[in-house]
Amino acid sequence: MSFSEDTVTLKIMVLDDDPVVRQYVKESLPGCFIFFASTVHEFYEALPSVRPDLFLLDVHLPDGNGIDLCRKVKQTSDFKNSFFVIMTSRTDNETIELAYKSGADDYVRKPFLPFELYSKLKIFDNIKKVRDNLFNAYQKQLDQNVQLFKLSYFIQKNLSRTNVDDIFFSSEELSSIIDASYVELVKVKEDVPLGVFQKVLKKGFSPIEFKELMNQHYLFRGNDSLTKFFKGKKYDDVFCCLCGIKFRNSIYGYILMESSSPFNHSDKELISLYVDYINLINGNLSYQRDLHNLNEAYKKEISIIRKLEVSKLPDFGNILGYDIAFSFMPAQDLSGDFFDGFFIEEDVYQVVLCDVSGHGIASSFVGNQIRTLFREKSVSGKKPSEIAAEVNNAIYSELSEYRYYCTAQIIQIYLDSGQIIFLSAAHPEAILYNSKSAKIEILKNNNPAIGLFHGEIYKEEIIKFNEGDFIFLYTDGLTEEHSIDEKEMFGIERVVEGIRTSKNYGANEILHHCLGDFYEFNGYRPQHDDITLLCIKKI
Repeated sequence: MSFSEDTVTLKIMVLDDDPVVRQYVKESLPGCFIFFASTVHEFYEALPSVRPDLFLLDVHLPDGNGIDLCRKVKQTSDFKNSFFVIMTSRTDNETIELAYKSGADDYVRKPFLPFELYSKLKIFDNIKKVRDNLFNAYQKQLDQNVQLFKLSYFIQKNLSRTNVDDIFFSSEELSSIIDASYVELVKVKEDVPLGVFQKVLKKGFSPIEFKELMNQHYLFRGNDSLTKFFKGKKYDDVFCCLCGIKFRNSIYGYILMESSSPFNHSDKELISLYVDYINLINGNLSYQRDLHNLNEAYKKEISIIRKLEVSKLPDFGNILGYDIAFSFMPAQDLSGDFFDGFFIEEDVYQVVLCDVSGHGIASSFVGNQIRTLFREKSVSGKKPSEIAAEVNNAIYSELSEYRYYCTAQIIQIYLDSGQIIFLSAAHPEAILYNSKSAKIEILKNNNPAIGLFHGEIYKEEIIKFNEGDFIFLYTDGLTEEHSIDEKEMFGIERVVEGIRTSKNYGANEILHHCLGDFYEFNGYRPQHDDITLLCIKKI
């Protein structure tokens, strides 16, 4: 996907352990100089030879953390002027704040829009070009280092501004860098120029006001340079500089500076650099507004999809003799997890819990397809092993080229006999509580994942369910959540202990107890991955 023939020229290092993300970045930035690493070890091996201008760093890595890595590399002299962009699927303020505190220049949320990624990197590319030009001018004009220092400081202040008016009105300070005698700011509103600031800087100077220049049409031709230097016609000793400031591809306002002596070469270069920089910043603000509008439209669409996704959740209230509760918590707006429940016979109710590889929009879409496959294949008389085999072959045939697969657990509840048939396909271990013996059993997985290879064979087991017995199902987002210090995972042992202390409660209370332990463990942060919990208890 190409947005412009004028591609990003930065050397970019992408550090992400997800091959799908790396491929997506590559396709989003055609023609760019991109180097990839999947681990921190590979990153440091490539760093001396690559020497990138910009780093795209994922937060969670197999052997490190992108935010910590940003802090370390930013402190080295070789990369103190490089740009750092953090990639994260997190949306909480804490993660974004940590990223900025580590020295990151920006962040992009995953899954990202190609337009968003390209726009952000293009802005940094332009900033680097202008910064390089500024540095070259500084080297050539060492005798003007005081002016350059003031200009650089002035520009840095403007970089933090987010309002076009604030940036425009701050341009009055340019007169303290350039030896000017008069400065006037003119804002254009509905194609009508309106003077908003005037100041005579040197006593006795007689300026030519902007309104007196308006009849000189050549000064305002759109195709000409935005910065023009000319001699005033009213007085022989008035030399003028007229700068056009743009926003959204139209003139936002003008800066008029005048002096009793011609502007020297250094002044002209500094003014031109300043105008280029301010217009670049305004372009950045324009991009941000466009991205904000796109994101708002995206959120509205996602909200609709989310409502449709939630509307498909089953109602377990009509399963007589069983207390069934669930918790469905996507890490993003949409989830790769799903669960379903439906009758396949009058006295046989089937529950399916599934975790599709990845998470977000694509996984949610694939999950809906897989949900439909399970419903199509689950007919009267079929056991979970037969259903899993047929769904496996269908996913392999339809989705193998996209490398999607799923883990799943299938439970068939025979309401008359109180027996259940259980199958787990590469899914985290289910937990079974036997009320008669007061024992907790871990139901080990003994089947392959669904959709990776054609012709897989699946096995099931029969479990006798008595009053008070229950089975607890979950996706790996629960057990693989890290503590605040990132040193340990929640793990199945904590889940088992929570079940041990809540075994006499109802299904809903058991889930709430588990979630309470979970959030206490992770410091009440948004979870990193999709989490679905399901408890089926015989009453």
